Amino acid sequence: MPGWCFAIPNTPIDAANRFAPDCSPFAEIPAWWSGFLFHVLTPRQLSLYLYLAMLSGPTGVCHPTVKQISQDLGLSSESAVFEAIAALEEQGFILRALRRMPGATPRRNVYQRAACEYTVLKLLELGRIDGCMRPAPGFVNEMSDDAKALRDQWLREKLGPAFQRYVQAADDRKTALLTEALKSMVGGRG
Repeated sequence: MPGWCFAIPNTPIDAANRFAPDCSPFAEIPAWWSGFLFHVLTPRQLSLYLYLAMLSGPTGVCHPTVKQISQDLGLSSESAVFEAIAALEEQGFILRALRRMPGATPRRNVYQRAACEYTVLKLLELGRIDGCMRPAPGFVNEMSDDAKALRDQWLREKLGPAFQRYVQAADDRKTALLTEALKSMVGGRG
C-alpha cells in the first residue's frame, strides 16, 4: 500500500519495566553516532569501547588491567586488547595515560572517554568520516531520521551561528568547516 507507514507507538511494552537508579550508572553513547560507529570500529574495538564506557560511569574514567579486560571480554590474547586500545586511542574514542594508583606499586593505564568534539575531529582528520558524519570513504549509509535529528541538534549547539553556513555548504566543503570549528573547540588536543 503506497503511502502507508507502520508507526510504532512510544508507549512501553511493560510499564513496570523501567530503568531504576539502582541499575545506574548507565553507559551512554551518543545515539547519532549510529550513522558511523559500526563502520569505523571493528566488533572487537566496539566491544572494548562499550566495556570501558560501562566501567567509566559518570566520571568518564576507569582503570581496568589488560588482563581484566581480556578475561571480561573473553579474548584469548592480551595483544588483541593492546591493538584495540591503540585503535580506540588513535581514532579519538578514548584518552589513555599511565598513572600510579593508590595502593598499587606499578603504574597502570587509566582510560578516559573523549569528548564528542575530540572524537569527531579525530575521525574527520583520519578520513574515517566525512563532513556529514557518514563513514568514509565509499560507504552509502543512511542515518535514521532520529539519528539525523540528534546529529543536527548536536551540530546546532556546537556550531552556534555557523550552523547555517555548515548546512548550506556543499558536502565536500562541510569537512573543512567542521574540522576548523572543532579544532577551535578542543584546542591543542586535536
